[in-house]
Amino acid sequence: MLVGLGGNNGTTFTAGILANAKKMSWETKRGIEKANFYGSFSQSATTHVGYKYDEKTKRLEDVFKPINEIMPMVNPCDFDISGWDISGLNLFEAAKRAHVLEPALLNQMKDELEAIKPLPAVLTQDFIAAN
Repeated sequence: MLVGLGGNNGTTFTAGILANAKKMSWETKRGIEKANFYGSFSQSATTHVGYKYDEKTKRLEDVFKPINEIMPMVNPCDFDISGWDISGLNLFEAAKRAHVLEPALLNQMKDELEAIKPLPAVLTQDFIAAN
């Protein structure tokens, strides 16, 4: 459950999970991009787990393993995403408003994002900045 599901972070997080689950790719001005979990410690980081002996070189070699193979954890593509937001926009409209995703990617997941609507959040004006 995310607080601010319809905000910049919530829409980016949700779109990232969907794009990775569907192995999406999209065109940008730099070329074709593919969904990946770069930046996610649990999905892309490795750690040193020991050494192995190489018969050919007669030397010890470092052994590294991905974090997600060592520690039990949920695959992010299996998340059920929900949360609250003071805006009633579905996530497609919220992501369009936020301008944080490439339009080519955003349009590929339009149906999935339109189906996600944040739960209503409690709003007390006393705690909202007057800007």
